[in-house]
Amino acid sequence: MYSVPITAINKNGLIEIFETLSHFSNVMMIKSGDYTVDAHSLIGVFSLDINKPLEIILDQAPDNSLLDAISKFIPAKQVS
Repeated sequence: MYSVPITAINKNGLIEIFETLSHFSNVMMIKSGDYTVDAHSLIGVFSLDINKPLEIILDQAPDNSLLDAISKFIPAKQVS
C-alpha cells in the first residue's frame, strides 16, 4: 500500500480532488482520520472531514501522470 498526503481547503477543494481522481482508473481510497472512502465515490468524498489530514491510499506506487495531476493538492513540506 502506498499513501500520498493531500489537503483540501474547503468543499470545493474536495470537488476538485474528486474530479481529478476520476480521470484515473487506479484503485484508490481517501482516508480522513478513522474513515476511509472510495476516491471515486462522490458521496464518500463529500463525507470526509477536511479539518483532519487527508491521504490517498493506493494499492500500487503512483505513476508520474497521477503524481502530476494531484501535485497541487500535496502540501508543501515544511522546513524545520
